[in-house]
Amino acid sequence: MDVKDTLRDAKTNTKEAIRESDGHQLSDDIANAGDRVRDGLGKFGDKARDEVDRVHGKAHAEAERTERNSDRP
Repeated sequence: MDVKDTLRDAKTNTKEAIRESDGHQLSDDIANAGDRVRDGLGKFGDKARDEVDRVHGKAHAEAERTERNSDRP
């Protein structure tokens, strides 16, 4: 888990605790579920971006390697 995930979870846990402080209500459950869905989408987006960056870097390195090899006589 990275720093962003930890902070995202801490923020959501704090919001849930504040909502629960005045008693349990159905609207709190709905808000908590929305926060958890947003957190999940954020984590998915972070992982997708990391994977795209990894693949891009790999493709860039391969292109450079191919270019170097094509310059040889």
